Amino acid sequence: MTAANLFHVGVLVPDLEEGVERFSEVLGLTFKTPATAHVDQFEQRSRVEELDLRITWSIEGPPYLELLESQDNDGLYGRAQEGLHHIGLWEPDPETLIERLAGLGLKTEAAQYMPDGRILAAYTAPRDLHGTRLEFIEAGRRPGMEAWLAGEEWLD
Repeated sequence: MTAANLFHVGVLVPDLEEGVERFSEVLGLTFKTPATAHVDQFEQRSRVEELDLRITWSIEGPPYLELLESQDNDGLYGRAQEGLHHIGLWEPDPETLIERLAGLGLKTEAAQYMPDGRILAAYTAPRDLHGTRLEFIEAGRRPGMEAWLAGEEWLD
């Protein structure tokens, strides 16, 4: 893992449309049409559940700016987490990386899983890295994400 794997920064906002307007105004960014990202298996605090997130991404990048709409709960996407939410990096082997990071004192706060049980995305606990949460996304998703950001249909 290197900084070359960094591809986005996620910001949790209370209202997605207002967030798009404000970041566009301040940074001159344009954003994809907001969408709902569905996660079949989201694990946090020993609970596994489905999750729907309203999101959008800047077209300009990398690094891209991802805006996520906060939810009315106390979880990873809850209102208390609003603001700079995570730094997103590609990772070819999230399972091995999680073990290595645990050895460095970084705990996994939450994870999203693919239907086959492999990790789609893993999040470190911000308290373990000076208040910074890292999101590691399985690198096999990179071609689909890059095509989508370039205006094509999502290639899964």
